[in-house]
Amino acid sequence: MDDDRALRPAFCAALAWLDDVMAAEGRSDALRAAVQAVRAGTTTVRQAIAGLGIPLHVLTGAIGATRGEGEGGAPGPVPHAAGEVYVCPDGWCGLKDVRQPGGPLPAGGRCWLRNRPLRVLDA
Repeated sequence: MDDDRALRPAFCAALAWLDDVMAAEGRSDALRAAVQAVRAGTTTVRQAIAGLGIPLHVLTGAIGATRGEGEGGAPGPVPHAAGEVYVCPDGWCGLKDVRQPGGPLPAGGRCWLRNRPLRVLDA
């Protein structure tokens, strides 16, 4: 279960480009079915990506800064966000993305997996 929880942020972050790739391959329905199964709790993220033919290393490689991870190294001062901070609506994936004033909404303003509006925290 902890392994699945650790894969959630990477799966959620990858859904934007996976949607494009799967649509180009004509497999959008398979991705939608996998997302629904993960959302319903009937399958794990690991099982869903295996069913889609996605190697695990695609999700476990470098994780982008859009999910709140740093570059590693020595801790230092943490800059404060200048705009609104968008987070996963229920904390499922750990999304924590900053929207600069007047900038585009992160992930279109919706959680890709839960299909719910992202929560907005004041910066």
